[in-house]
Amino acid sequence: MILLKFYSVAQDETPTHWSLNMYIHSRNTLLLIALFISLPVLAESRDALVINELNSWNGWLSQADRNTKYCKMAASPFIFYRGTNHLFWKDFAGDSRLNQFGNADTKTWLQGDLHAYNFGAYDNDKGEVVYGLNDFDESMVADYQYDVWRMATSLILVAHENGDLSQSQQAAMLDAFSEAYLDAMANYRGNNDEDSIYFTKTNTYGLLDDFLAEAESKNSRKEMLDDWTVKVSGVRQFNLASPDLAAASSTETNAIKAAMPAYGNTLLGSLSYSSSYFKVKSVAHRLDAGTGSLGTPRFYVLIEGASSSQDDDRILDVKRQSKPTPYAYLGTAAQTTYNASFLNDAQRHAFAYLGLTKHTDDHLGWMNLSDGSYSVRERSPFKESFDTSTLTSNTRFNNLAEQWGTVLATAHARADEDFCPDFVNKSVDKQIDDMTDGKHEQFRTLVRDIAFAYAQQVEYDWQVFTNALAPSNCP
Repeated sequence: MILLKFYSVAQDETPTHWSLNMYIHSRNTLLLIALFISLPVLAESRDALVINELNSWNGWLSQADRNTKYCKMAASPFIFYRGTNHLFWKDFAGDSRLNQFGNADTKTWLQGDLHAYNFGAYDNDKGEVVYGLNDFDESMVADYQYDVWRMATSLILVAHENGDLSQSQQAAMLDAFSEAYLDAMANYRGNNDEDSIYFTKTNTYGLLDDFLAEAESKNSRKEMLDDWTVKVSGVRQFNLASPDLAAASSTETNAIKAAMPAYGNTLLGSLSYSSSYFKVKSVAHRLDAGTGSLGTPRFYVLIEGASSSQDDDRILDVKRQSKPTPYAYLGTAAQTTYNASFLNDAQRHAFAYLGLTKHTDDHLGWMNLSDGSYSVRERSPFKESFDTSTLTSNTRFNNLAEQWGTVLATAHARADEDFCPDFVNKSVDKQIDDMTDGKHEQFRTLVRDIAFAYAQQVEYDWQVFTNALAPSNCP
């Protein structure tokens, strides 16, 4: 028996292009008919799917955290997109179009929740301010195109939010992103350049070099510490008057202190554990951070650092990890491989972080607390996100889109067999170049088709969400 699964779309809306799907257009409704074999007949509206998925995915949050998250997501379709990675994976996991430019050998470590604000500035273990991927909670090994498609969709949503690019200019911007990605992969083929290249103010351009120079000049460790801490009897502790922090209980603080030596055994960089350097001075809950992960238990931990000076203290970001979103959608084979590969979800986070970055944070590791495994990384004093509202011209957007494509390709290529063949045992740059050589135009066309159509789907889903679930008392 054939299943016909109907998704209603508002009048005159253009439906998203789905693999194995066809469209029926009538005057009042567009019905998306998805064909599945050997299942009973079922009808379900897109509206109901969106509401059900949101309720299911966020049901574990407290009402207060859910309201805060939903208020954030109500602000714009782009922010909604950042908070609904699960919808992206439900819609695209196993999409047949992956086969055009991918196969079993084009898998690598993914960022897994890619959008324009999951790139950013931070300092590496050499003290340089760099630009790259900066969030690895959703990272998993899978086909490279998931990251490409999700990032491309985010670029269209940003362009719509800014409202300054025509349709043809948006298409050109997407092409700049896709072509830069493919060109970088081709350039890395047959060499190890991806293992040495990273991005600073000296090898970026357009607005990005200025952004990195400003992040370096206006930030410092002391300024960060002054923002988050106060001195009590001359000793720093977290400033609990900050709306972004809350007191940790004595039980929580003692548990983190007790877990520090075991965390020290997980350090993946050049830093060795010492009880004086990692002496815990203060612990606080980090509140309302992020969008998709808002409500996830998270601590800031102030440690002594290299000396007793109050101005070289370090802040560790300690965050509970769970299965990455792709895990729920990529099928039992991927889940079996994942389960056999990692001691826990925080270890997976650490390996992804290490594989996708260069000169990685020396504080990277993980710890186990009573409610699960927690990633540990340092909070960078130079942590900044590029303000996409400044992308108000075709030239500005194209310049940054090119660099986003190059940065992403570099991370993907770095995280293949060059990083650890236990996870990825192929040279993904070679595999991707083989699949796309002579077909760049077709690749660009596919990315454009997906990004334009899915951005429109996100905007429709956002309207469904705001009508049904967004709180009425948002600030």
